[in-house]
Amino acid sequence: MNARNMDAACLRALRRRGHSDASITAMSPEEAFCEYCAYHGIMNLLPATLQMLDRLRGEPQPQ
Repeated sequence: MNARNMDAACLRALRRRGHSDASITAMSPEEAFCEYCAYHGIMNLLPATLQMLDRLRGEPQPQ
């Protein structure tokens, strides 16, 4: 992730969780999102959780 192009609220949350620009740069978008969620008290969110969301989004919607 590029800290210079990141949403300001997300960047602030990551920095408040102790991440440096170098560690943020090394993060995948999924890792950054999980850290952002942890900052806001949403615990144990993993990239696999996001994969499930993608699978559920692919399910046909009931009519």
